[in-house]
This record gives sequence, C-alpha cells and structure tokens, in this order.
Amino acid sequence: MKRTFKLSALLILAFSVGFYQEKVKISVNYLIEYGSVISGFDTMTATERAQAIDQQRIHAPFDYYHNHSTADWLFRFTIRELTVLKWIITGCSLMVFAFLNLTILKVVQSTFSLTRFLILTYLVLVLFSFGIYAIGIAVHSVEEAYAFSRKIIGALQSIIPAMIIWPAVVLWSSTLKKHQE
Repeated sequence: MKRTFKLSALLILAFSVGFYQEKVKISVNYLIEYGSVISGFDTMTATERAQAIDQQRIHAPFDYYHNHSTADWLFRFTIRELTVLKWIITGCSLMVFAFLNLTILKVVQSTFSLTRFLILTYLVLVLFSFGIYAIGIAVHSVEEAYAFSRKIIGALQSIIPAMIIWPAVVLWSSTLKKHQE
C-alpha cells in the first residue's frame, strides 16, 4: 500500500511538472518566434511586449500554440534571454526528470539498483542528441537535426525512460531465471 501511494504521488508529480514545463516551453518558443518579427521587441517594456504579441496572435481556437496564455513573467525577457532561458529550462527539466525516473525506478524495482543504467541512458541519449544536432549544423540541415534531437530530449523530459527500463529489466530478469532452471 505504501509503495502504491509513493508511486501514485510520483506519477502525479511527474505529470504536473511535465505539463507546466511544456506550457512554459511553448510560451518561450512562441515569444521567440513572434517576438523576433516585431520591430523593437527587445527595447519594449514587458507590458508593451505583451500587447505587441497579442496583436500578432493568430485566431486558431483548437491550436494550443496560438491559443495559449503566456505567463506574464516571460515578457520581461529579450529574445536572446528567452533563447538562453529555453536551454536552461531544458537542462533543468532533464535533471528533474532524471531524478523522478530514478525515484520511480527505486520504488518499483527494489531488488537491485538501476541508478547507473538510468544515468548511462541519459548520458548516451543526450550526447547522441547533441551529436545529431552538431551534424545537422555541419551539413546545413539544422531544422531536420533539431527536430530529431528535440524528440530524443523530449522523451528524456518525461517518465518514458522508467516506462521502458523497468519492464525491460523485469523481462530480462525473468528470462535469466528461466535459463538458470
């Protein structure tokens, strides 16, 4: 019962953090995309930026990207600062979700530690993602490389790693037991 409660609490926390992180990242991306086409955006006050962005909004009631409410505190940042903030959010989200995945795995897998395996998975996939992005820059296919890298990093900013690692370990353990018999 205690294990079920811990797991439920962790899942609720992971989904809450994930939804908030996604909302902030969408807002940041929106401000970068539409703020960069507004003349003098960086020299405006936060209130002027908010008004300028609202004038640029496309009416698309079923498209969250165009129909979301941007957090007021994001209007304080210039385009350059928003770009840096985007990388900071990504780094922090990776660390938060690595911790959440690790904690989830500790709750569901009590027989041995998966810490090293999870950290190695994060390290390999982050390096692979940045490698793909670097290759994209080198061969002038930045948009395609970014889209692919973003999918990998996005998966790491969720509980997908725990959802893959734990069943794989359970399956692997049961296969080993069958071969030992």
